[in-house]
Amino acid sequence: MAKFSDIKGFTFDLDGVITDTAKFHEQAWKQTAEEVKTPWSDQLAADLKGISRMDSLEMILKAGNHEKSYSHEEKVALADQKNKKYQQLIKRLTPADILPGMEKLLNDLKSAGYQMSLASASK
Repeated sequence: MAKFSDIKGFTFDLDGVITDTAKFHEQAWKQTAEEVKTPWSDQLAADLKGISRMDSLEMILKAGNHEKSYSHEEKVALADQKNKKYQQLIKRLTPADILPGMEKLLNDLKSAGYQMSLASASK
């Protein structure tokens, strides 16, 4: 069994651990919904949280009664466009977007000599 003293470093998830990127996903999905003429609502936004990109797109299309209006290839292209929008939006992140307490934790770990890496499940 590993001991805490054996730990050499930490990997952190960007989304919801270091910063809250949900607002950027929502903005990108809202733009996509507008593009496919699906009315946006708070309920739709809430329903998309934690759902895969393709399943989210399907939910948006269904909400606008457009689920049969797009081919698989067109859906993939829409999902890719959403991801590009998201990537542009997260370029706006600054140190001010770090969640409370994370900056101190990261600085403390750095001072203690731990290695750190950042990961994201989002493509």
